[in-house]
Amino acid sequence: MKVSTLTEKLILYFVLLGIGSITIITTVSFYNTREALMSRTFDQLTSLRIVKKNQIRQFYADRTRDITLLAMMAGSIPPTSPLTDEGRSHREWEKLIAALRLPGNYFTAFYILGREGILMKGGVNDTLVVCPPVIPENILSALRAQVNDRNVVITDFLTDKHNGEPFQLIAIKTNSPAKDNKSGGTILILAVSIQAINTIMLNNDPLNGLGSSGETYLVGPDYLMRSTSRFQPNSILRTLVKTQSATDAISGISGAIATNDYRGVPVLSSYSLIDVPGLNWAILAEIDLKEAMIPIYETRTRILLLSVIIMVIFFALVWFISRRITKPLILLRDATVNLGKGTYDIDLPVNTRDEIGSLTNSFNIMARQIKEKTTELQSERFGRIQSVFDGEEMERQRLSRELHDGIGQSLIAIKLRLENLLYQDGKDIRNSIQELKNYFDQIIDEVRRISNNLMPSVLEVFSIPIAFRNLFSETEEHSGLRIHFEAKGNFDELDKKIKTYIYRLTQEALNNIVKHAEAREVKVTLYLDTDLLTLMICDDGKGFSPETIVNNSGNGIHNMRERAILLQGQIDIRSTPLQGTTIILKVPIITTYAKNQNFSR
Repeated sequence: MKVSTLTEKLILYFVLLGIGSITIITTVSFYNTREALMSRTFDQLTSLRIVKKNQIRQFYADRTRDITLLAMMAGSIPPTSPLTDEGRSHREWEKLIAALRLPGNYFTAFYILGREGILMKGGVNDTLVVCPPVIPENILSALRAQVNDRNVVITDFLTDKHNGEPFQLIAIKTNSPAKDNKSGGTILILAVSIQAINTIMLNNDPLNGLGSSGETYLVGPDYLMRSTSRFQPNSILRTLVKTQSATDAISGISGAIATNDYRGVPVLSSYSLIDVPGLNWAILAEIDLKEAMIPIYETRTRILLLSVIIMVIFFALVWFISRRITKPLILLRDATVNLGKGTYDIDLPVNTRDEIGSLTNSFNIMARQIKEKTTELQSERFGRIQSVFDGEEMERQRLSRELHDGIGQSLIAIKLRLENLLYQDGKDIRNSIQELKNYFDQIIDEVRRISNNLMPSVLEVFSIPIAFRNLFSETEEHSGLRIHFEAKGNFDELDKKIKTYIYRLTQEALNNIVKHAEAREVKVTLYLDTDLLTLMICDDGKGFSPETIVNNSGNGIHNMRERAILLQGQIDIRSTPLQGTTIILKVPIITTYAKNQNFSR
């Protein structure tokens, strides 16, 4: 894009500046908002994780309390089958089963483990005929060993080998009286309800703080799920969660990061251990990054929309301000063009007091000054042209007078003498011829004088001091002036054209003295230094006032000034009434102009 006008440049500069500033502000605002929203999302996930963690810990603490109370009840009941025993034993078992149902369906089955094996088992939710999960023998052995060491033992999730469903056990020693030699104390084992744990962990309500993609779940030390996934049913002990969050949490590290979940979907994840005795489980609270970024993208859209509105307003202001700045400059440009074309009647309006107003005012002053100087130059040019023509006309008149009064009269006299020869005898003819010879000599001298006045040949043959002496001798002869001349310096290498100009200037000064000064003596000094030629002409005439030389100077003084300018020199004319006049001319000799330019007469 080619930018040619100042308005376009200003608009472009301001637009670039505005776009850069708004882009920076928008980018910084977006990333700050993004960080703030992500930090808030992490805080929400962490808060939810802590709540769920506390709920899980409280759940197992409550189940520990429940089994402790049930163990006290079971310790007083003989270990016989409730279906075959009559009387007090049967009623006691009915009370125990009823007590198992009271906590809120947190248990699904119970087991009475004796020294030799399971003495009793049954379902809790409905009837005793419900088949409880089958506990492997190695688990039973482990429970005996662990219960002897601790009061309550909570196992990790196990898989029922009959139906493949997961289950979890919690066990406690009952310390029941030994009525059988084979039994010397029993262990109460309860199967924990998986649904109860999912009730805590699994929540599909979008209003729960996790939206439509968030979830909380448990992961065991084998990186398999310990609660049902929101997106994958039947995921307990089936879904592998080998993610960075799970790895850090199992290692005992708590935190919140952006990572990929078990589905490979980018999520924001908050994680930690649950700190339940006997369980090395991690709890994770996660939400899809895409959903978490929705408010950020909405904020970005609002920021962009606001930025566009601001830029439109900014561009409008830039255009308005640029027009106000450039309009007077455009007027100045047009006025400058008109001034260059010769239109000097220009007066631009000054509407401001700033730099542009000062510039406009200065332009108006400059236009007036140019108009005045142009008028003066035109007047001076007219005067110079008039002086040239007047000088030429005066020279023609002088030559005409000299030819008419001098050579013309002499030729007429010769003509008359020649006519008289026709009527004279031999002796008179000889005398008349001698007179004619004298007349011819006079005419030749007059022609030489006129020729020397037009272009003295002595300048070409001899130096300027000799030419000056010849000029002064002729002037003394015709005017009666007494001229004293002094020359110092070597004038042999002086440029011919400089000689001519100085000679003519001196000749002009002498003519002015003869015509106007009424002087008796004139002193002329010519001095040549290494690089400066000085000519000084002093007379004892009547002089004149400075006003006369400024306002009423004739062609003589004007011609002298012009010749000084052409020589690149300086001329100073000093005069006082009744005290004579002094003319001082100083000309630099070593100048390119003086050596290489062709001077015209």
